[in-house]
Amino acid sequence: MDQDEILIDDGDPRNARMRLVRHPGALRPGVYPAPMRHYPAAYPAPAPMYQPGGYPAYQPAPVIVQRPARRIADLPTGEVLALAAQAFAALQSLPAAPAPVGATETDVANLITYQSALATHAKRDEQLRTVGALLSKLLA
Repeated sequence: MDQDEILIDDGDPRNARMRLVRHPGALRPGVYPAPMRHYPAAYPAPAPMYQPGGYPAYQPAPVIVQRPARRIADLPTGEVLALAAQAFAALQSLPAAPAPVGATETDVANLITYQSALATHAKRDEQLRTVGALLSKLLA
């Protein structure tokens, strides 16, 4: 078998090209040798011209901010009113659901009335929450 000639050029113009001769039986199909960079020992790595950055000699103490526990009495009046409006809106009961009668016309009429009552409840709930939020903003 013929020998393969592999020229390795890593794109560095300072170094000459290396000629590597391999026997084709030494490689498996689909595997190619990785190019190796050879640097002569006559050129050591240059020393840095400046001091590399580092950490300061001491580490400052961490700043811990502790806020006092908030109570209802410590809250502004607007926030207390907003919380009260939300609590009142949350505690309102839903309208009672109609019992099925069995007659289609009556059940449909009852469901329409029930859905209207649910919509009125949701509207009143949202109005209470909005009034509470507005009072909170006005009194803040």
